[in-house]
Amino acid sequence: MANTEPLPAQDWRFKTADEHKAEFKSNEARFDILVPYDADELSIVLKGHLLIEEQLRLIVRSLLANPEYFDKARLNFATLLKLARAVAGHFNQGACWAAADKLNTLRNHMAHQVEPIAAPALLERFYAVCEADERWSNIHALPRGRLKLRAYICATWVVFDALRAVVQVCVRTCPNPLNNRPSGYDLPKDVE
Repeated sequence: MANTEPLPAQDWRFKTADEHKAEFKSNEARFDILVPYDADELSIVLKGHLLIEEQLRLIVRSLLANPEYFDKARLNFATLLKLARAVAGHFNQGACWAAADKLNTLRNHMAHQVEPIAAPALLERFYAVCEADERWSNIHALPRGRLKLRAYICATWVVFDALRAVVQVCVRTCPNPLNNRPSGYDLPKDVE
């Protein structure tokens, strides 16, 4: 079940390039702590899945005028993935989307077993999607196993972390017109 705790309030001030770099570095350090290199396959899949889900929530939440209602919604991973992709604009192509979808299938299979084991066919589908993306060629040479699985999940997460930052910058520079009323215009009291 997804975390239903409200996400932190958004920081609406503009960040400098150095602040963005520091944020990415801090986020990567958090990923490394939560999904260590020596983690077992189940932990890599479950925690990687949760961290990607967190990024998807942040991407969608960044665009909402009233995110407190979104925070209360019980949206599953597949729905969040589709919503994030719908708002991603020209960033909606690439292996990260298919990899996240295949990871979700793998996670669902593993999480619903008393004695979880990875299904070779599901792992194969995840690897095939990731290995088809040339942008991740530095990972392709690793032998299949825990390190490669972790590396592809981390690469997928990093793409979503960067997309989250892009969406947040876009929202700050091009605010939603529905959130900005013209000066002197007031809605009737019963409408607000």
